[in-house]
Amino acid sequence: MNSNQTIYLCDDDEGVRSALSYLLKKHGFKVSAHGSGPELLAAVDAAPKPVRGLFVLDGRMEPMSGAVVHEQLRSRGLERRNPVIFLSGHGDIPAAVTAMERGALNFVEKPHTEEKLLPLIHQALELEEKWQSVARRNDFLRSMWDSLTPRQRQIALHKAEGELNKVTGDKLGIGERMVEEHWVKVRDKFGVDTVAALATTIAELRASGVDLSVDAGLP
Repeated sequence: MNSNQTIYLCDDDEGVRSALSYLLKKHGFKVSAHGSGPELLAAVDAAPKPVRGLFVLDGRMEPMSGAVVHEQLRSRGLERRNPVIFLSGHGDIPAAVTAMERGALNFVEKPHTEEKLLPLIHQALELEEKWQSVARRNDFLRSMWDSLTPRQRQIALHKAEGELNKVTGDKLGIGERMVEEHWVKVRDKFGVDTVAALATTIAELRASGVDLSVDAGLP
């Protein structure tokens, strides 16, 4: 377990919450335990960013169910950064399955056992490391894209298609020299030396969900 990773536990049953918190701490995990969804979300909002670790949520809670808490976490952009495990009673299993369809990693049926829960915790923490690495790369790529001017974005997209400067210039209504000047700045900002490397970066940006559309009518 990375020392930065925290298990955010949320269960409104004090007995269950205390027992599970004790179990996890006994196995060396860092735990932040909360008795309600609003309390958990307040802790998440106050935590240093990016939030590191995973969430273990009870399915049935008041005043905010585990499913609602999950949606609130998703709305904060944590869906592909922090895994979620649900604790579910037998009657909550359909809801837990629905939660998995919405991105939750897994669910453990109550009463949970060490044999059921601990392997999932370890798996989730390993996955969180990978997700955070991907997220850092995506954040870096977005910052590079954001650093480009609108015209540089146009040039980057055209060059990624392997176009010659003359072809790009004719399409955009600017001279070859201007295309080359913008291309040099794109290379510097993206840290690439070749069109192939730029194309790979553009593909990564698209895969990460960045909107690459630009105004084709720029002066």
